[in-house]
Amino acid sequence: MKLALKILSAFGLVGTLIITYFLGTAPLIEGKHLIKPYIDTHFADNYSPEKFDQIELGMRKSEVIKLIGEPLYNGVGYFDSLVTNYHYTGDGKLLSKREPGEQKYDDFAWYRSTIGFDATETVVYLDKGWSHD
Repeated sequence: MKLALKILSAFGLVGTLIITYFLGTAPLIEGKHLIKPYIDTHFADNYSPEKFDQIELGMRKSEVIKLIGEPLYNGVGYFDSLVTNYHYTGDGKLLSKREPGEQKYDDFAWYRSTIGFDATETVVYLDKGWSHD
């Protein structure tokens, strides 16, 4: 009887440790890094979140470029093919950048910043926020 209780206790302890490990790491997957929130965000050269906050609907593309520079890349709008999106941030892809001996981070949320321009090169769309993908 004592041996059966010891075996059950060992299984219970191991099971509890495994569940605790997964419950403890699950919130960190694609969450924000507490110390370095932008750790998994790739920024365009002259971009900063503070500069991006100065962009307003109706601004001209030349004003935007003067303020925050060229985007990382551009492409067709999400919801309207007549809009051109300028992406000033992107996923840093921490998982794919691991070097031998380097700190082993999991993939974290990244901060997206996108501006949509219409055919007249006027800002018609602004999108910013955290992406958990």
